[in-house]
Amino acid sequence: MTGKYLTFTLDTALYAAEINQVLEVLDYEPPQTLPCPDPVIAGIIWSRNRSISVINLHRKFGSTDRQPTKQSKIIVFELTDPVKKTVLYIGAVTDSVLEVLEIEDSQLEPPPETGRRTAADFITGIARKDNLFILILDFSKLFSPDDLTKIISLADNEKNTA
Repeated sequence: MTGKYLTFTLDTALYAAEINQVLEVLDYEPPQTLPCPDPVIAGIIWSRNRSISVINLHRKFGSTDRQPTKQSKIIVFELTDPVKKTVLYIGAVTDSVLEVLEIEDSQLEPPPETGRRTAADFITGIARKDNLFILILDFSKLFSPDDLTKIISLADNEKNTA
């Protein structure tokens, strides 16, 4: 079976997300900051008549922040909260968005054993393109229930003040 994946970069790493999780790709705009103690949450933006919580993937993955460039994008993901069964819209800041790739299931390898279960929880596989590894992320698993609760409460607070 063949899957379609949107590829993007963070630092020198190449990542991909299943295209069916992606709602849209936006040019980078600075998110409005919110009074939030979680440094992973960069703020909110407005798109398609709704506020969208934006996360900083550099911080989420424990790497150094980078200043946005002209190539920086915000990928908006449509996810379902598994507990509340509600739809969530979450934006993720990336250094660039490259292309949509078709990858055969047979080309995917399982995530490597790292001694830490954390990464393997949301990396569903690894593919290769031109001698580069592509880490396939499942954005529905990238956030813990606590993360989702923070994001939902921020979005709810923003709706109530709008």
